[in-house]
Amino acid sequence: MAKRLALLNFISVIVAVFTGYYTQAIQLNGNTMARLSAKYANLFTPANYAFAIWGLIYVSLFAFSIYHLIQAFKKDGNTEFLIQSGYWYFIANIANALWVVVWLYELTGLSVIVMLVILYSLIKIILNTNMEKWDAPAKTIAFNWWPICFYSGWITVATIANIAAYLSKIGWNGGFLSEVTWTVLMIIIATLINLLIIYKRNMREFALVAVWSFMAIYFRHEGYQPAITTTALICAIVVFLAISIHGFKNRKSNPFFRKLN
Repeated sequence: MAKRLALLNFISVIVAVFTGYYTQAIQLNGNTMARLSAKYANLFTPANYAFAIWGLIYVSLFAFSIYHLIQAFKKDGNTEFLIQSGYWYFIANIANALWVVVWLYELTGLSVIVMLVILYSLIKIILNTNMEKWDAPAKTIAFNWWPICFYSGWITVATIANIAAYLSKIGWNGGFLSEVTWTVLMIIIATLINLLIIYKRNMREFALVAVWSFMAIYFRHEGYQPAITTTALICAIVVFLAISIHGFKNRKSNPFFRKLN
């Protein structure tokens, strides 16, 4: 089973990356990610540079997949994490590729559902593997935990943005609250989620993605949306400080720290 999972996981990453870049190159349905992001722009959408994080995510996913290929085909390889993950990594990546197609065809409501499938799949991996709840060796942290943390951290933010884009498309005006107020609330809710992730799951890398996202929201609105920029900046600082304090308090369980001492 380990070999089959490793092969499927590796193929799924290739499918996800190929779909992402190929659909942009041919402008599937006459659209690009940037064009649709502008079309369904909402105040929670970060500055364009924030999406460069996909480069880091894809590199880490390839590292994850190659590492598990090696472990699966090596005699006495460590396949525990791979087996515990089951097919959820494969499902997440295939759903990732599907999301790109659905989004470019402007099936925005369906894209929210697909995004939730990705998020659910990553949460299942986190829970099934008891990720970051025990003192793991450096290889486990680097090749198992970090890729999933970066991936799930960004998908969490992307899910909120995707829902906001859908609401923008259907013309929802925020009801009794203004769009600015809703955006401020979403940033605060995202902050609370990340603080919970830090202190309940020890997933500081997950929360680093939130800092990246909040700063991108800050820079996008700098100079003309003071309520949003102030909230985004304060929340970025709060999450970063929480990461730093938690990391310092738990430094003795960090194998990279132990190697230096």
